[in-house]
Amino acid sequence: MSDTEAPFRISISDSELESLKQKLALTRFPDELEDAGRDYGAPLADIQRLTNYWKDTYLSRWREHEAKLNEDLPQFTRDIEVDGFGTLNIHYVHKKSTVVDAVPLLFVHGWPGSFLEARKILPLLVEDSPEHPSFHVVAVSLPGYGFSEAPKKKGFGSTQYAEVGHKLMLALGYN
Repeated sequence: MSDTEAPFRISISDSELESLKQKLALTRFPDELEDAGRDYGAPLADIQRLTNYWKDTYLSRWREHEAKLNEDLPQFTRDIEVDGFGTLNIHYVHKKSTVVDAVPLLFVHGWPGSFLEARKILPLLVEDSPEHPSFHVVAVSLPGYGFSEAPKKKGFGSTQYAEVGHKLMLALGYN
């Protein structure tokens, strides 16, 4: 483990992709309540359509998607010591603005979610514009999500997530 930044690229193995495709093919869907609409979640037909799309279309083009994500997002990992939980390897996107005194911005995803939520707005946040401030953006993968290591002990909560974000920003030189 190291407290230095390491470049990161998404690289999902062929065996993992094949395993996911098999799991999607073996999915057993529940019955749907008559006239339930969206009262109990997404309609069954929508979930079946999405599952088939992933299995038959999206996964067959995964390498294109993976390459585009790696091209669009400057990704890194860094070890962060979390009080009472040891050291976790944390994944994040770090895109600096060309504006030297841009505002540091820690982008934290929700649940369910991931660092990918920052992808579409990243170019707008870092751009030099007289109409709005520019930002140096850090989009963290919270521990246990995306490509960040999960804690191994019970009790990891919002205080520890905040600690990870704070320590990451300090490590990157943002006060």
